[in-house]
Amino acid sequence: MTEDNIKQKTFIATAWPYVNGDVHVGHLVGYMLPGDIFARFSRLKGGDVLWVSGSDCHGTPITIEADKRGVKPIDIVNEYDPKFRELIKSYAISYDLFTTTITDNHKKVTQDMFVQLLENGFIFKESSKQYYSEKEEKFLPDRYVEGTCPYCGTRDQRADQCENCGRTIGMGELIDPKSKLTGSEVTLKETEHYFLDFPKLQEEIKVSINRQEGTREWVRNEALGWIKEGLQPRAITRDIDWGVEIPSDRIPKEMYLNNMNSKRFYVWFDAVIGYLSAAIEWTHSINNEELTMNNGTSIQASHHEDVGPTKNYNLKPKTLGWQDFWLNPDATHYYFMGQDNLAFHMIFWPGQLIGTKQAYNLPNNVSIVKFLNLAGQKFSKSRGVMLEAKKAAEDFGPDAIRFYLSMILPENKTTDWVWEDFKNRVNGDLAGNVGNFIHRVLTFYNNKLGGQLSNPSHKLGTDVEQKSLEVFEKVTKDLGTTHFVSAINEILKYSTFGNQYFDHNKPWELLKTDRAKCEEVIYDCLQIVWNLRTLLTPFLPHAMSSLSQTLGVKELGSSPNKSNGEDVFNHIALDLSQIKLQENFQPLFKKIEEIKG
Repeated sequence: MTEDNIKQKTFIATAWPYVNGDVHVGHLVGYMLPGDIFARFSRLKGGDVLWVSGSDCHGTPITIEADKRGVKPIDIVNEYDPKFRELIKSYAISYDLFTTTITDNHKKVTQDMFVQLLENGFIFKESSKQYYSEKEEKFLPDRYVEGTCPYCGTRDQRADQCENCGRTIGMGELIDPKSKLTGSEVTLKETEHYFLDFPKLQEEIKVSINRQEGTREWVRNEALGWIKEGLQPRAITRDIDWGVEIPSDRIPKEMYLNNMNSKRFYVWFDAVIGYLSAAIEWTHSINNEELTMNNGTSIQASHHEDVGPTKNYNLKPKTLGWQDFWLNPDATHYYFMGQDNLAFHMIFWPGQLIGTKQAYNLPNNVSIVKFLNLAGQKFSKSRGVMLEAKKAAEDFGPDAIRFYLSMILPENKTTDWVWEDFKNRVNGDLAGNVGNFIHRVLTFYNNKLGGQLSNPSHKLGTDVEQKSLEVFEKVTKDLGTTHFVSAINEILKYSTFGNQYFDHNKPWELLKTDRAKCEEVIYDCLQIVWNLRTLLTPFLPHAMSSLSQTLGVKELGSSPNKSNGEDVFNHIALDLSQIKLQENFQPLFKKIEEIKG
């Protein structure tokens, strides 16, 4: 990604979490945090940014949870969607729009895409075998069935995908399948469904994969491996009564399915369409146009105000719309998600877009991370391997969690959340390096120099200026190519340079012998503090907001609708007249005394 690309219109999409339980730290590392870092960085570069996601309210994870409790699926949605929004706000995740898949808008866009695919010859109907429980007297969707993965031999895997190896599992391939709810044996029984004809789309999907500029090689190679094996048609409907309805009134009679009313679109067909439908909803929102939920509830722009940063929709009314991001060939599209979503976003979603023949923009960079483990086990809500994101924020503060996850993002290999490592990095790198440097510089400036310099027009030291230019160049390149671990490490090196510069020049001694030289050193150090504020804003928005308050300056525009079109993510010479230090400022970061995990 070049700087010119960054300043263009940037569309960001992150995976939609199922609202069947609390969000764990694995969700943060998989898509929320990388998406937020990139969105904030892109806004600081002055670009028009649209970042959307929402609660995935359909699919069997929700119905399974509802069945367990003896309630309706909508009750599960109503319980967990507000919790998601509360968590998003606490971690300052800066979505432009966080919505749901139960709006009438999403239903319409999903049905429209299906009809387009049907009319273009990419949908066919076919009878196939699906898991059926004689005991429960009904067809069981994929997630209601568990067994042993036929590829890697891992037990207790769901019928559509293995959590261990990430491979999609075809109907009937699961070894020793049983009902997840009752443990009873299941059999295969004929049923009729719609299929998306991926073999017809295979060559164009391959082209789309090869043209992606920033997608990591291991992601690209895995997707191309499936292409080499040959794509197979994939069913896009299920025997279930919770989901987006099939638009029977828009389908030719000869294409009707048996028992049409008892079928819904497969959640993975409709969930990815949410990226498009959310962009359309956002356009309605900034123009203050009313939408409705499938249950009839009206939904205004204010529906999303509880998310926090997303509540200001009125900065550019009627000047930008979803077409600027989806039909503009100069716009760039970034996707952030975990490894288990690779097939759906490298193969299936581009195929759906291509098949509509609507000239929609395809992914430019599908930024996928591998698994983050907890004590050697993969995070899993369904299996109870959890580190709840809410509790982690309450115990240690959201920025400490954001910082550590940025350090250990599994960009190319699986990583582990290790409690002792978390404590050491927060105490050593965050509080001991970054926090210590900022606090000692501001304290010296305030207590020893009275919060002002006799010559406020100091020229920046050559070494400091060179180091500052270098760090912005490196970090801009890293963030622009979604290499977040490298970026945060470059910033830490810059802070270390600041500490060493302070120690080497000993301003406390210079103050006694050469005040002018002392002030030059402190000016240089204040410049580094100023730059750290910019560099760390995408990673640590809470702390950098506090730093802005301490300095008496406005926050940097990294939140939705805050960008004024100027590139402020670079080395900008500090004007000391801007700084009005507040009284009784405290260290930005607290050390962790004990681990509660």
